[in-house]
This record gives sequence, structure tokens and C-alpha cells, in this order.
Amino acid sequence: MYDRILIRFGEMTLKKDNYKYFLDRIIRDIENKLIDFKKLEYHHEMFRFYIILNGEDYNEIVKRLMWIPGIFSFSLCVKTGKDINDIANVGYELLKDKKGQYTFKVESHRGDKNYPLTSIEISKKVSALILPKLRDVVVDVHNPDVELNIDLRVDGTYIFTDVIKGIGGYPAGIAGKGLVMMSGGLDSPVATYLSIKKGINVSAIHFYSPPFTSINSLQKVIDLLHELAKYTYKNHIKLYVVPFTTIQEKIYKNANNIYLVTLMRRAMYRIADKVVRKHYLDCIINGESVGQVASQTLESMKVVNEVTNLPILRPLATFDKEEIVTISSKINTYDISIRPYEDCCTVFVPKHPTIKPVLNDVLLEEDKCNFTIELDEAVKNITEYDISYGKRINLFEEENDDIYNL
Repeated sequence: MYDRILIRFGEMTLKKDNYKYFLDRIIRDIENKLIDFKKLEYHHEMFRFYIILNGEDYNEIVKRLMWIPGIFSFSLCVKTGKDINDIANVGYELLKDKKGQYTFKVESHRGDKNYPLTSIEISKKVSALILPKLRDVVVDVHNPDVELNIDLRVDGTYIFTDVIKGIGGYPAGIAGKGLVMMSGGLDSPVATYLSIKKGINVSAIHFYSPPFTSINSLQKVIDLLHELAKYTYKNHIKLYVVPFTTIQEKIYKNANNIYLVTLMRRAMYRIADKVVRKHYLDCIINGESVGQVASQTLESMKVVNEVTNLPILRPLATFDKEEIVTISSKINTYDISIRPYEDCCTVFVPKHPTIKPVLNDVLLEEDKCNFTIELDEAVKNITEYDISYGKRINLFEEENDDIYNL
């Protein structure tokens, strides 16, 4: 019965002079995500944006709209004329298939100020026409189970019941480019998702230490980014895989055990800094949450940050683990993240790492390692992967499987 989808934008509507720029970007993203639905038409009016279905399957379209940053919410709706009986008939059709006993109210908005009835009068008349046709349904204007929304405008009346919450945030890529430090655990995929949500065009860097970490750990990272790529504008994320074994071994053999994690993180940030500058990105992003592990105390962050003057974003800085798990489940990365394959961040972790490193002490330990040449070699030998949603990269097979084509 639905003939169109009403889309609402959130934070981006507050941008005033930049709103048109933001709007152009998100409309382009919507059209790109739905490019294979050839019958769709698009209509924009002030702060309302409509997708006209023309018979296309709205279930698949709804699923893809949930991938688009900048969409605050949307509703499947029906457009009709302004005759009160026509409006009531459409409202009845939307309500009659609701199961069980429920309460409802009619909420009207009169955008056409020349219409002879007020918003309240429209609601009362439509309720009076619908209610006798519905069984086990009563009106509750304060806390209804179902709300029938009537948006009466100059060009017609738009009617809907459900409001589906979108990602929110800003249009994809609007805020610049960032490099995510991708470990393969629960946190970094969620940090990646939240960065995309705020309009950052993300690439990813992963530190790979064979034979201490297996190919399964790298496959896990690729699978995580494959799942996250659908939220990006072009369904694509670039992955830089850094050979990190030599650097880790040198730190392990030469430095005091309690500084292993600190020195390792500083080496990673140095490499990430080089990659950001080489590819003209804007910042480094990671999944650190304050105090979650030894390397994520404020003292540790301060010492690690000292190796770069680039902005470092920590979207999860104040999140509890339960909050991170909830988002991880929502974006379908949880089951991938908990695969039992260690990454280089967990292989050489000492039993008692320092949680309050002092910079001068760390510098002395770093001098013992002298891995400047190894850092340059690691950057020179980076392997790049182009990860696109719909083309799954399988490191265990010679050919990759196309599972979904946009």
C-alpha cells in the first residue's frame, strides 16, 4: 500500500548556510545506495525528502536506508488528496492490519494554512470516521501504542504510522578523512562506525605480526571492514596492512618488559602518522576507552600521543564496555570481533605493564630499541586492500565471491 518514503534529516538541518551542501551530499548517497532500484523517483521540499517507490520493494530499501549517515528517521507513507473521507480511508487501511488490542491517536499537521479545518479538527474528524471500523481499539491521546500521523500540505496529504530511527549524524565524508587503527577486537570497529556516522571518510590501518598472529586474525579485520563498508558513501574502505613483526621483536628483545605496550603503541602511531601524511588524510582514529586497559590510561595516552602532532580522535573515550557491545551487536560486528584469533596488540602483552609511564623513562627504553630503519621498512612494505561491501575478500581462496552487487 505504501507509495513513498518520507526521510527526515537531523543535525545537518542546523547547518544553515551549509545545509544545501550537506543536502546535496546525502541525496547523492541515497541515490548511490539505491542505484539498482530503477523505478524510484526523488522529491525534495524544504526539510522534507521523499522517495517515490513506483512499485519497488520497500523492504530492501528500508534496510539500505539504515546504512546512510545523516538520516535521522524515515517513515513509509501514503499520499492522498485532502478530502477528509479519503484521509480517513487511508488511515483505516494503515491501522486495520495491526495485531491485537491497542490504543491509538491521530496526530495532524496542517501545512496548508488555507485548509478549512485546524489540525485538531482534522484529528477529531478522522478519529470519528476510523474508530467505528476498528475492533479492540481505543483512543489514548497521551500515551498511544500507535500514532496515525497526517501531514496535510498544499500538494496533498501524507499519512504514516511508524517512525524508523536512522543512523543520524552527518552525510558520509562531509567532515574530512581519517585513518582508523584497526585491531580486530570489539572497540575499533565501533569507533570506525561512529566516525563514519559523524561524516568522516575512513581508511584503516592494521599491524600484522606473522607468525605470532595468524592469517585468521587478518581475515577477521577484513571481514569487519567489509561489514562496515556499507555505511560509507561508495561502500568502500581502504586497508593498509603493516608488517610489524620485526619491530615487535626488537622491542621485546631490548626494552624493559613493563614498557612493551607503550613502546609498541608509540611505534604504531609513528607509522600511522606517516600513512596519514602520505595519503593526505586529516587525523588518526582509534578505539581507546579511558582506563579500559593499561595502555588506555590518560598517562599512557599522553606519552603515546607525544610522537605525533596530528589530531587523534577517540570516539569511545567515555564509553562503558556494555555500551560498546550494544553498538557492536547493532552493526553486526560483534560475532566477527569475538573470533578467537589474537592480533599483535595481545601477543606480547606483559603480565604487569606500566599504567603510568613517564616520558623520560620511555625515551630511554626506546633508545635501546633504535627501530627507525625498521619503521621506514614497515611503511615501505605496506600491503593495501580495497574492501568493498558486496565483494568479500577471502584470504584462503584464490578467487573472491561476489555476494551482493550495488
